[in-house]
Amino acid sequence: MAPYKTFRERGIVHDTPKPLIGNINLLVLLGRAPFLKLLVDRYIELKDHKIYGFYNMREPFFVLRDVELIKRVGIQDFEHFINHRPMIPEAGASMFTKSLKELKDDKWREMRNTLTPSFTSSKLKAMFELINECSVEGVRYIEEELLKANTGEIELEMKDYFGRFANDVIASAAFGIKVNSFVDKKNQFYTLGKSVAHFSYLVMLKVMLYGIMPSVMKALRIKLFNAKKIDYFNSLVFDAMKYRTEHNIIRPDMIHLLMEAKRQFQQNGIPEHSTEHAEFNDEDLLAQCLLFFFVGFEIMSASLCFLTYELCQNPAVQAKLYEEILSVGQELQGKPLNYNMLSKMKYMDLVISELLRLWPPAFSLDRVCGKDIDMFDENRELLAKFRKGDVVVIPIIAMQRDPDNFPEPELFKPERFLEENKGNIKPFTYLPFGLGPRSCIGNRMALMEVKSIIYHLVSKFELVPAEKTVQNMMQSLKGFNMQPKQKFWIKLVPREAA
Repeated sequence: MAPYKTFRERGIVHDTPKPLIGNINLLVLLGRAPFLKLLVDRYIELKDHKIYGFYNMREPFFVLRDVELIKRVGIQDFEHFINHRPMIPEAGASMFTKSLKELKDDKWREMRNTLTPSFTSSKLKAMFELINECSVEGVRYIEEELLKANTGEIELEMKDYFGRFANDVIASAAFGIKVNSFVDKKNQFYTLGKSVAHFSYLVMLKVMLYGIMPSVMKALRIKLFNAKKIDYFNSLVFDAMKYRTEHNIIRPDMIHLLMEAKRQFQQNGIPEHSTEHAEFNDEDLLAQCLLFFFVGFEIMSASLCFLTYELCQNPAVQAKLYEEILSVGQELQGKPLNYNMLSKMKYMDLVISELLRLWPPAFSLDRVCGKDIDMFDENRELLAKFRKGDVVVIPIIAMQRDPDNFPEPELFKPERFLEENKGNIKPFTYLPFGLGPRSCIGNRMALMEVKSIIYHLVSKFELVPAEKTVQNMMQSLKGFNMQPKQKFWIKLVPREAA
């Protein structure tokens, strides 16, 4: 049983924890209440405090409300807060501990520096064609389904739809294979990938048990994921690398970029600043591919679901977006959408920015204090004391739904992000991709993917609420799920000009 002494001894305001589950609401654990609402409500309630405590099971989290503290942790005093809290226990899935998200200290720096050139504009531009092909195939599928239905409209469950789209993008842009999961609905890449990327209740339970009784789980050698499924991706990546090397094949996808990064790393040798043995071997490369799959499948499909939901709930926003897309389409004169035209869709940028405010890809981010630090303000007043091992949490979704930061936070208002309005946004209150040196490395690629599929969808169809579309999205999200129990149903009606 956890002693739950940390916050009391440090003078940090917190709710009284319950045995084993800490401050996590039992209804959340049972999947009957949304964790996101618990996070937002508690943040709003404690508006007079710069820090408050939250026991995640037995683990104390120091939750930051003060933007000065957020800036200090994420940027100014980054050297004290370099690492993330491990998301997945090493004993449960050792391969994932080599991914950029999980790496620590110098190993993280080396991998970040090695991977950064893979996300330059020129590399993304070369990859865009692969992504756009998947978008075109996704829209073609809807058109074919409409012909079969012969009803003039169609209702789709968008989580399944965007899951297939995201899967095909990952297959092509990351793993270098061509699949069409709209046509071949049970292809192996999709079925295995979906089962690995989706955090089932069983996987979540294992993660929780690792948090409560790590030594027992380790002794029992409990694995989070089916080894055979992971082996499938191992073979896929290693066989592709071998074949490309032997036949001198170059394809503008993630495997090629990672192979190039590995080659450059080996040519340049071990960086002088490294304090540990640096390496970039095939397992390191595979770990980045698996990370790309997790982020690209589950998080991307969820973000697209929320975006189409907001568009069908806000027809005036959708109409304005359609006008911009129509203008871009006319400028293209029948040619395929290209990377350079993405920058011309300014209203699309506003819409996506507002999506990321209401529904950020990660509803919080964390840092682990690596060495003791006392933080003072400019008047030498003590702001906070953090000790080695403290887990500091920045509640992104709560900050971005705080009416003191964003008036009428529940409303979907893209105009918040117009140039003339950006000055109203307080610094460090909008952090959808994190902040500082550990901000999301692939955010530009993610935005490129969103723009591509939304351009094609909205150009061809009007998105309207279906009979099964949820009314209150936040209340419909149960437990830790980012999907309502009723799912994401939307009606698509062909546009006359399409």
